[in-house]
Amino acid sequence: MNMKYEDITFDMLGTRRQRPMYLSKFTKFRQNLSMNDYPKDPHAYTEVFLKEIDAWINAHKHVKYTGLETFTRRDAILGTTHQLDELHQLYGANIATYKGEYKYHRRLTDFNVKQITHYKDLKPGDVFIVSYPSCITTGYHDKFDLLLDYCDEYDIPVHIDGAWFGQCRNFDFDVTHPAVKSVSLSLSKALGMGSQRIGIRYTKEKTVGPISIMNDFAYANVSDMWLGVEAIKYFGPDYWWANYGDLYSKVCKDFNLGETNSIHVGWLTDDNGTHQFGVRTPLRFLIEGKFDERGTDKGLNKIEKEIIKCSVVIHRVGEDKVYIFFYIEYCKINEYVYDKCCSFNILTC
Repeated sequence: MNMKYEDITFDMLGTRRQRPMYLSKFTKFRQNLSMNDYPKDPHAYTEVFLKEIDAWINAHKHVKYTGLETFTRRDAILGTTHQLDELHQLYGANIATYKGEYKYHRRLTDFNVKQITHYKDLKPGDVFIVSYPSCITTGYHDKFDLLLDYCDEYDIPVHIDGAWFGQCRNFDFDVTHPAVKSVSLSLSKALGMGSQRIGIRYTKEKTVGPISIMNDFAYANVSDMWLGVEAIKYFGPDYWWANYGDLYSKVCKDFNLGETNSIHVGWLTDDNGTHQFGVRTPLRFLIEGKFDERGTDKGLNKIEKEIIKCSVVIHRVGEDKVYIFFYIEYCKINEYVYDKCCSFNILTC
């Protein structure tokens, strides 16, 4: 019996990990490329790639960074995580993020990275990394302009992780604010290139670190840059929203989700708040008739399945109604068990 869209149930949405969108046409496109078109001069190809990806970024209409031309240094990077790795290497314990940011920051630091809930939690000496468009809100942060002014006043550098850029809409951010020191983007989520990992970093001055060294000495990942340039030319900017925005709206309506500004997630609001649910599986089925188990919780890999979340535990103590909220993440890898309490608050009502 062939599966139909109507057979996809709510429990087939992504709750543990909301994977970005992917389509079979991305794989087929790469398979059909000819090595006869491979760059003849690999050492000179980095400049070709940087020019092409910069033009592609600036051609977007649904999502924009205004003022990228003010960043005089451009480097090829192995995905935005390459820039995150360098920042953690250079600044270590000085790194700070919003609470709820990309989990990589916590895992990279044994869950010791500084997390803030208000911009005044930042102190001189901190180095602030933020996904923008935000992986928390799928768009803007409230009072982000005040955060930037505060960071400029107290000499706290801000680094923009633009990993979600190519899958978002309704976003226009002026990157010329003096607090913003770098902006990094990749093709991973935009064009299904998570396995190729290639992107661009914009900076206002040269940073001595692995990325600048790799670029200055032409340690270039030419193969993936070439795949990226060819994909940019073929699929163009705003790929998801220009082609599948209506189908995304249908999925959200069918599963009673609120629409977000990122093509791969919808909002579910309940008594415990608002949560992101991944819609990759039903949306991909509508687009190409393929059931994608990888977009469901059953599609988690071995390590992902070993991560157990206990998001909220509530206890009532006596008549004064004391509520205790836990957030604990257990990560069992091989024979080691890590038990980190990310937050512990006691609220009295």
